[in-house]
Amino acid sequence: MNLLRFLFLLAVMAVMEPGFVRAQVPAPPVSGVVASQQRGVVGGVTVYLVHPVVGRSVPSFSAPNGAYFFANVAPQPQPYFIEAYWGNQLLFRGQVSYQGSPVQFNIALP
Repeated sequence: MNLLRFLFLLAVMAVMEPGFVRAQVPAPPVSGVVASQQRGVVGGVTVYLVHPVVGRSVPSFSAPNGAYFFANVAPQPQPYFIEAYWGNQLLFRGQVSYQGSPVQFNIALP
């Protein structure tokens, strides 16, 4: 009986769509790359999302390839500010709107 059950499950898995078996990983709500015209991608930059109602996020640190992301961002009708720091020095401040769809926001440093 166990062998029949195993063969049945194997047959079902063989005809399923490949994407059905794999878990779908959602895109992070806000992500991007930190780069500079002089240095290219920049790792080690501290990035924050700041909102007048929600407050300041926990920091995201850009990876060696410059990538950063924020998970669990609350959709808001007003835009967030996105800030990039090197140590305590503010290098960049811009606005990003997040209303539920993933946003790719690349940060261009001087």
